[in-house]
Amino acid sequence: MSALNRRIPFMINGLAASLLAVTLAGCQTPSSEPGAQIPADTSNVATADRQSAIRLLNTAKQLQSPERDQAQLQAAAILYTLGENATARQAASNIDAAQLTDIEYAKYAQVYGGALAADDDFFLALDLVSAPRLEQAWYQIPAATALPLRNLRADLWSLMGDIDSGIAERQRISAIAQDDAAIYANNDGLWQLLTQLPSSELRQRADESLDSKMRAWYQLALLGRDTQADISSQLTSLSRWRQQWPSHTAVSHPPQALQLLERLASQRAQNVALLLPLSGSLGSAGRAIRDGFMAAYYSALDAGAPTPQVQVYDTGSNQPFDEIYQTAINNGAQAIVGPLDKSKVANLLATEKLPVPTLALNYGDEGRLTDDLVQFGLAIEDEARQVARQAYRQGHRQAMILAPESSWGQRGLEAFTAEWNNLGGSVSVSRNYRDNTNFSQLVSDALLIPDSKSREQELRSKLASPLKFTPRRRGDVDMLFVLAQPQQARQIKPMLSFFYAGELPVYSTSQIFAGSIDRQRDRDINGVRFTALPWLFEDDNQTKQNIVKQAAPAPAFARLYALGADAFRLYPRLPMLRQFPDQQVYGLTGALSLSADGRIVREQIWAKIDKGAPVPITSAENSTPLSDDRVQVD
Repeated sequence: MSALNRRIPFMINGLAASLLAVTLAGCQTPSSEPGAQIPADTSNVATADRQSAIRLLNTAKQLQSPERDQAQLQAAAILYTLGENATARQAASNIDAAQLTDIEYAKYAQVYGGALAADDDFFLALDLVSAPRLEQAWYQIPAATALPLRNLRADLWSLMGDIDSGIAERQRISAIAQDDAAIYANNDGLWQLLTQLPSSELRQRADESLDSKMRAWYQLALLGRDTQADISSQLTSLSRWRQQWPSHTAVSHPPQALQLLERLASQRAQNVALLLPLSGSLGSAGRAIRDGFMAAYYSALDAGAPTPQVQVYDTGSNQPFDEIYQTAINNGAQAIVGPLDKSKVANLLATEKLPVPTLALNYGDEGRLTDDLVQFGLAIEDEARQVARQAYRQGHRQAMILAPESSWGQRGLEAFTAEWNNLGGSVSVSRNYRDNTNFSQLVSDALLIPDSKSREQELRSKLASPLKFTPRRRGDVDMLFVLAQPQQARQIKPMLSFFYAGELPVYSTSQIFAGSIDRQRDRDINGVRFTALPWLFEDDNQTKQNIVKQAAPAPAFARLYALGADAFRLYPRLPMLRQFPDQQVYGLTGALSLSADGRIVREQIWAKIDKGAPVPITSAENSTPLSDDRVQVD
């Protein structure tokens, strides 16, 4: 399995394989030539083995089209089902698809497309499974054949970030999925897509949708996505939703995440200790996190939800941290949130067994396989790895990187590079810069513009006739990853157009946007795709509204308030994340999942600067930019 697919599992699972077995059972076609029959016992993929596939491939060499292509398709399907992806891909690549019937082509697209996707060739796979030929033939393709192919299409669109196309495909699947397993799988897939949408987008779609089933789905996703709400409040809202839509598919076949709420409600800690630096060098950061945590607490309290007793301890004093931790335990803490200081997180990691579940608000240098400690923070590494995965999915393979010499910039650079190389990409050029760097020279040198101009001078010296010459940038890069604060990005991005690289796709992290709209200045970074904190677009979130109203946090601290608010919502949901690693908690800092070694991994939403303002990316087209009259903070 490829590096990318290990991180984002494909839904090409046992269900799809079994469906594939059934749909290929009728592919056996006698040859028109004597002695060249396709072996009868291999028409059922479920009972076939690798030897059968090899016999089919050998037999196919003796056949003419279309029998040859049908035999190769059967062989490729067997190999793919057995996990022989490379051999299956090779067999499928030799098929002349024009010789296949429409139904056979659908089987071919599912097998070959799945093999391509397993090798991270997402563009080729998506082109294959969304071919116009299929769009004209769906009405005659049996449901058993169409279902695994449509599942593959939905997964590919989801991976490529085209949420709207994925949703539309899941809707089509709902019309043909019959057995419980298929319905549950499709509902889970649709749930994952819908909960990637910002709450404001879900609310708008719920209000405007003319399709009652989808209106119910949007309302349910809005309910489920609101993990800023207390679990009890979610359960109450879910009960009301069920009463309103008793015949909806999500009532009879609820998404997995919703099935866990009742269990979580009974497992909540009643006494929580918050261990943060309220004084000292990290005091301002600690106070921002505390206020975010308590804002979420009071939002739950105002909603009438059960809330734990919260005790706050200052870890910024001279008192040893282990004493503060033990004091919290002695005072009855059943769960601990904190500390923030990286060295204190290291102390916890060095402790063999912690007495109560602890959610640290920073990352140590290693993970922890036991379930007593989870590490959660705003690591730039998460964002950099997310950029690498997204750029790779979108077909880029040769990266140019510009990063500051600062600590955060170098950590982001290292994380991106490691992930990019692991996926199979290559870094053509990487340059570091400082605040006083000449950005024109930086970009020019990275794009090898001086080399191009030197070639021009050399040609002019050798040619007597006039020479028309336009310098050209280097040709071995197809994307730019830039780690930058807004002031640096506004200087770097225009230089790309000046140095003949205006078409180069630019990816960045959330740091590139200052947090408040400035169309005049941010026009210089138009087109940049970046990982954005959901906080940016969650204006209707009650906790955010309370924070903005009471604290009016500066952009530099807004993310810390969001971290505190997410910590309050996250700690009671940790058992869900441990039991179901594919589940996510949707917070103000991102979609949060738990790795095997106890680290919270953040997946932020994708946004793009359009006309000087950020817009969320939900499909191939952009949405409407944020309005100027709302001050946004990041």
